[in-house]
Parts: sequence; C-alpha cells; structure tokens
Amino acid sequence: MTLLVDAYYTMGCSHRYCEDYALHGLEPIPHLILADGCSAAPDSDLGARLLALNARRLLPHFARATDDGQRLARHWPLGQRLIRRAARQARDLGLKDEVLDATVLIAWCDGTQVHVHLYGDGCLAVCGADGEVATIQVDYAANAPYYLGYLLDPERWMFYQEAIGEPDTAQHIHYQSAAGKTTRIERFDHPTVFSFNLATFPVVAAATDGLDSLVAVETSARLDLLTVARAMLDFHNLDGAFVQRRLCQALEEFAQQRVFNVDDLSLGVFVHGTDGSMVNALPWGEGTRV
Repeated sequence: MTLLVDAYYTMGCSHRYCEDYALHGLEPIPHLILADGCSAAPDSDLGARLLALNARRLLPHFARATDDGQRLARHWPLGQRLIRRAARQARDLGLKDEVLDATVLIAWCDGTQVHVHLYGDGCLAVCGADGEVATIQVDYAANAPYYLGYLLDPERWMFYQEAIGEPDTAQHIHYQSAAGKTTRIERFDHPTVFSFNLATFPVVAAATDGLDSLVAVETSARLDLLTVARAMLDFHNLDGAFVQRRLCQALEEFAQQRVFNVDDLSLGVFVHGTDGSMVNALPWGEGTRV
C-alpha cells in the first residue's frame, strides 16, 4: 500500500488574519490535524496552533484504540488531555483560556482505515473508487461549536448549554451524496468519530467549516457543499504539495465566477493506492503516477 497525505490552509476574504492552522505528516503515524480559531476570541490563531501541535504529540494515544468502541471511549479523555496541556502552555504565556476557543479535527491512518475525531464543527469528503464524492458536515445549534475549552470552566460549560437551547439536539451531522441529503441529530457532547475504509474510499478529505463558506457575490447564495468538495478533490496530478496546488487553483476558478470563501479554510487529504499507482482508482483525467 502507498499513501499520500497533504494539507494546506488559507485566509477567508472577510478576515484580517488567518485563524485556521493545519498540520500533516507520516510520523509518528500518517495524520492530518486541522484547527479553526473562533473569530470572537482574541488570539485564537495562537490557540489553534497550540491545540494542533499538542494533538500531534498525542497521536500515539489516539492510535492505541483498536476498534470503534475504544475510539468512542477514548474521545473525551484524550480531548481533556489535549486541552489541559494547551491551557498550561497558554497560561505560561500570560494568555487567558479563551484563546483556546478553537475547533480541532484529528485524522490518522492505521494502514487500512482513516479515523477521524472532531472536537467542534467541520467537514469531511470521501471519493469512492467509482468517482462518486460524498460529504459529511458537522455543525451546532446557534452556530456555536462545542469547544474543548469549555471543559476547563464549569461556568462556561453551563453557559454554553443555555446558549444552544436543547442540549440533546444541538449537534447536527449532515450527509450528502448524489443520492440526496440526510441529517442525524445528536447531543452536543456526543463523541464525533468516523472511520473510512481506504479500499472503499481511496480519497478521504477533512476540512474546517470554511469549506462551506463559499458565497456568490451577485446573489449572496452559499455554494452547495458537495459542489465545492468535488472541485477541491479534482486533482490533475498528485505530485508534491497537491492539496495546496488544487486548493489555490479551485479558489482562483471560483473567484473568476465571483465566488469567494468568506471564512478561513483548511483542507487535508489522504490518497491511497497500490503497486505505486495512486490515480487508477481516481475519477479525474490522466493524473500523474507517483
């Protein structure tokens, strides 16, 4: 088996500076880590970086889970370890805990499957061997993601539950494909964990909620997430920084249509292949063999 992984992040057109951050690599295990700081929290760009860097240190602990039950059971204990480590570092810098108001998406590959933990909102996209793309979007009532930082302060944790209304129905998981759309409703603190078999889905992508922020200037209409995902995964080759190249090209193509990403956007992608050929299972063009 051969595996490629790449990630990139860019600023939204309505932002003065980027509050997203993305990491990727093959060590200690193949991984993608994305973080999205809250615009209302000062210095959340720093918080996003602290959370992403600490998540990378904790990757071996995430990977010790051997089945779905263990991954669900480990989700919040590992999230607590992550936020506590980052909070100690932030306090050493003289910063308040609120800088850590950021969503975190942690994805890694065990060789045959990609496993994803979301702490807050975000988007996922997969492409099957038949070329069909499907998306998953996680969001929360009142547009208020459940940040790990709320675990540090019981008062903020209680205030969050009041702000979202009904806690048992605050998390929304939207599935979309050519077959249509469905939505699953969960409690706000239900573990948000997914697994994808690379034999079924040779391309697995993860993104911050900026993937759902592309808006047409003339109509103020938001582009359909599935349409955006298809464009972002339309790789013409897989050489080098293939995600960075495709993300920048796609945003340029949208801009020519006067469509812009309002929010910061991070995108990371795993691509799986066998016998040294990545593109045989992919739907686009004549791609480059690697």
